[in-house]
Amino acid sequence: MSAVVVDPPVRGEWAILNPPGHPKRAFDFLAVRDRRNPYKKGASLLRHLFSRISVENTLAWDMPVYVVLPGTVIAASDGTPDRVRLSMALDLLKLLFFGPPVRPPFSQLGGNHVILDCGGVFPLYAHLRCGSIVVREGQKVTAGELLGYIGNSGASLQPHLHFQVMNSPDPLPLFKNLLPIALSTVQLKQDEQWQSEANHQPRNGDHYLFGESVT
Repeated sequence: MSAVVVDPPVRGEWAILNPPGHPKRAFDFLAVRDRRNPYKKGASLLRHLFSRISVENTLAWDMPVYVVLPGTVIAASDGTPDRVRLSMALDLLKLLFFGPPVRPPFSQLGGNHVILDCGGVFPLYAHLRCGSIVVREGQKVTAGELLGYIGNSGASLQPHLHFQVMNSPDPLPLFKNLLPIALSTVQLKQDEQWQSEANHQPRNGDHYLFGESVT
C-alpha cells in the first residue's frame, strides 16, 4: 500500500518516541532539543520518573499544530481538562490499571482532538490543550493552517501530539483503520548530521527538524 504524503503537523525540532506496543502507523511527536531531550532546563527524565514535574517543564506543551492536507474538519472536540502535574511511574500505573475504557466517546482516550476529511483519508490529531482548538466542524482548511495547540488531555503520559491517518472517519475500534504516511519534507538527523529528505516514512526514534533550514 502506498503511503499518504502529508505535510509535517508541527514545526521545529521533534522526535518520534512511541512506547512499546504502540501501532507502527500512529505517531507520537515530542518536541526535543539536543539529544532528543524533551524537557526544559530544570527538568529531567529522572525527575519525571520518580518525582513530579509540570506540563510547562516539557518542550511540547502549548506548541502549535498545523493542517497536513487541505480538507474539511469533521470533528473538533474540545473541553477535556489537561492533566498538568506529571509523575511518569505513577501515571503509567494509573493508566494501566485505571485507564479509560476503549469505547466512545473517543475523547476519553484522545482528549481534545481534531479529525479532518481530506478526500477520503482522515488525519487525526489527539491530546490537544483544552480550549486551544481554533477550527470548527464543517470548516474548510488548507495545508499549513493552524489547528490548535499541544496539551496533555485524555490518556496521555506527557504533552505530545498523537497523529495518525485513517481510511475511515471513526478512530474506534482503536488502531484498526490506519494508513501508512510519508512526510513531504523533513530534515532528518543521522550520525549527528541533518539530511534533507522528501516523502519520508517516519519510524520510532527518528529525530526531525521541520520548517527550518539547516546551514
